[in-house]
Amino acid sequence: MAEPDYYKVLQVARDASEKQIKEAYHRVARERHPDKGVTLDEIQRLQQEFALVSAAYNVLKDKDRRAEYDARLQKDEATRAQTGEQPATSGTAAASAMTATKVASLRDRVAIAKRAYAKGVQMLEANDFARAAEFFDAAVKNDDANAEYQVKLGLALMRAHQSLNRAVSAIQRAIELDPYKAEHRLALGEVYETIGSTSLAIKAYQDILKWDPTNANALERLEGLGVGGGGSLLSRILGKLKKR
Repeated sequence: MAEPDYYKVLQVARDASEKQIKEAYHRVARERHPDKGVTLDEIQRLQQEFALVSAAYNVLKDKDRRAEYDARLQKDEATRAQTGEQPATSGTAAASAMTATKVASLRDRVAIAKRAYAKGVQMLEANDFARAAEFFDAAVKNDDANAEYQVKLGLALMRAHQSLNRAVSAIQRAIELDPYKAEHRLALGEVYETIGSTSLAIKAYQDILKWDPTNANALERLEGLGVGGGGSLLSRILGKLKKR
């Protein structure tokens, strides 16, 4: 099967810089976020498109993977030129091109993920963190493009005192999928505090303040970590951000 054109997915030129690719990803990700869906069909369509956007960004932001992808893309184009085959489409068209069997399978997995997530939430509320982690893990395995599933998995793993490295990875994935949700970065900071990486925890909280300078939770946690200097904590943080 021909490669999807990730440059078209992110709506950037093929010589786009790393900064342009990142900016385009944030813009397109907001447009295609599953939370914008109203009906089940819309949510599932947006989940497919959002997964494609995430896949495009994961490849194009990495210098080596991008070079390998460009080589494959050029090879596909050369083959199509010889055979007259139409290029692979992107976005909604790419999702629509899936076979009926694959669409049905995807819907089944999304439904399984939702049920597993709901059970995980129940276990989390019951303070059964190990069981919660098992259910959230099942949710992620069936729908790994859902940021909420990823962050809940990370928190459950942390509270169950299981793999903290995996907890960090899961929450970082949530941030990658939904970079503007402060709760994800708060969770990341909490895990870093748990493993004793205070400097990384501070960075996670300060990253929130770049988007939301008055976020009370981030400010409170920074206060608790003793981020010092003269004046109020808010003025100190804002001063640091202005210098960047």
